[in-house]
Amino acid sequence: MKRTLRWIALILLFAVVVWGVFFLKVSGIFLTLEPKAAGVCTTVTDGGIAGIEDLTIDPDTHIAYLAGYDRRAALAGKTVRGAIWGYDLKNRAGALDLTAAALPEGFHPHGISLYRAPDGQKTLFVINHANQKHTIEIFDIAGTTLKHRRTVTGPQLISPNDIVGVGPDAFYVTNDHKYRSGLMRIAEDFLRLPLTTVEFYDGKQFSTALTGLGGSNGINVSGDGRTLYVSAASELTVYVYDRDPQTNVLAKRAAIAVPGFADNIEVLTNGDLLLGVHSKLFDLLAHFADASARSPSHIMLLKANGKGGFTPQTVYYNLGEEISGASVGASIGKRLLIGSIFEPKILDCTWEGAPQESSATSR
Repeated sequence: MKRTLRWIALILLFAVVVWGVFFLKVSGIFLTLEPKAAGVCTTVTDGGIAGIEDLTIDPDTHIAYLAGYDRRAALAGKTVRGAIWGYDLKNRAGALDLTAAALPEGFHPHGISLYRAPDGQKTLFVINHANQKHTIEIFDIAGTTLKHRRTVTGPQLISPNDIVGVGPDAFYVTNDHKYRSGLMRIAEDFLRLPLTTVEFYDGKQFSTALTGLGGSNGINVSGDGRTLYVSAASELTVYVYDRDPQTNVLAKRAAIAVPGFADNIEVLTNGDLLLGVHSKLFDLLAHFADASARSPSHIMLLKANGKGGFTPQTVYYNLGEEISGASVGASIGKRLLIGSIFEPKILDCTWEGAPQESSATSR
């Protein structure tokens, strides 16, 4: 009996050691990356911007929509109102709060998505975490103004992270956890359990589009709406799905391995993808706890290979001196914008190696 218990203990110890080494590996402890600059970067701090975790660029107007709020102040229990800021890339004017009148109270924006309809109408979808609730706020865009049209909520919004619009009222939204709180939520993170979902809202009701993902995070669609991209953060993978725009049926096409926890996805006009990657997880956690602790910022280009897949390559890698904990990169022309989870700024960079653009399409 003692021998059996000893063997069981040894097996359990071995399993823990193997898990520990594997967890350290996926967390980037053993990963070495050389810093790489996309070009010359300018720091933008105008308008009181903070925690621009997600951003997107309108290819018609060259206005970038920046979503954020002061997460450190909010975590400290302070009353904080976030915003969607507009940043004009054409004249580099300071960022302006576009939601001061449209949604003046209770706003903690997270993931955002710009939908451009075939008739030219534009809609901005925004995840809102204010008042310890999860909602989707839908804005109509008229010129440079946002008009709040409706709020969508439901029990399917467990831990919404990112969103992509596929119609004036239709969208996909990722849940980065299955459990709202408690030990199982902690277990999801440390055991990297593939339990999360992507939910679809057709304008009237929710349905589950995807299940069994590890930390579903960033999401986007191709310009024609026929391809869906989803970051499975804890799997260190971006999944590519064929999508039927009429039925919304999804079929997995490819899985792209990346060297870190995959975050927000932006689609370039030529079909390539830009991806925010957290390659050093423990540095990111340290940055969460202490603003002075630097966390590397990593933006990758997932270049379409012409065969339905993508080849990842680093566009920007900085140890955190310029900006820490970058979560998103978006580009138009030879301009690259980089936002992060906590920093009170974004970077506006030249990108000499930017892919050649194609004509922007609606979606």
